[in-house]
Amino acid sequence: MIKLLLEDVSEVAKGVWLTAAPPHQIQRMGQPKTAQGRRSVLLASSPSFDAERRSLVLDADALVVLNVGTTPSTVVIDGIGAGNLARGPGDREFLSMVERELRGEAQEVAIDLLREVRRQSAGDLKRGQKNNFSNSPDNFWYVIVQPREQALSITVRGKPEMFRPSPLELRVDRPGYTRFKLQSVDKLPEALRIIFWHLNRK
Repeated sequence: MIKLLLEDVSEVAKGVWLTAAPPHQIQRMGQPKTAQGRRSVLLASSPSFDAERRSLVLDADALVVLNVGTTPSTVVIDGIGAGNLARGPGDREFLSMVERELRGEAQEVAIDLLREVRRQSAGDLKRGQKNNFSNSPDNFWYVIVQPREQALSITVRGKPEMFRPSPLELRVDRPGYTRFKLQSVDKLPEALRIIFWHLNRK
């Protein structure tokens, strides 16, 4: 069994890491599913992370190259954790749409977002018109899959100033609600902070 060691790794969410590996090195790890955008995306099977050494050990035989980017910026995702995601039919429908309509990092951050939301809050997404989904039974967040922009549009209760400062571009969705886009894994922790802002204050 061949092991790969990645160094200078930072954990951005449970089971999601950021590191640097040049595109030519990523290409040697396996046939990529896509090749677009700046960031490479790897799907690993039970990687071993050492927080003190900031290192990540991967099983090369079980590694899937989801995307090869144009820069060394690389996202590694724990595929075992990603596989235990949705429970309800609405969550499954959302994931099916994400796999159909989004690619590369946009697809992975959508999968990770739902996984992290369900870790903290049980429930199910409810399909609305077109690509819209609302959370049930507590509709504290609302998400739209945007294939043209390769992004998620997320709406939460509260005015933008309640969540600032933020690295995300926060806009007024309708009176009393905030909308922002999520496209990259490095913005996932901030998106989760905003989504769970009200729940964490109870």
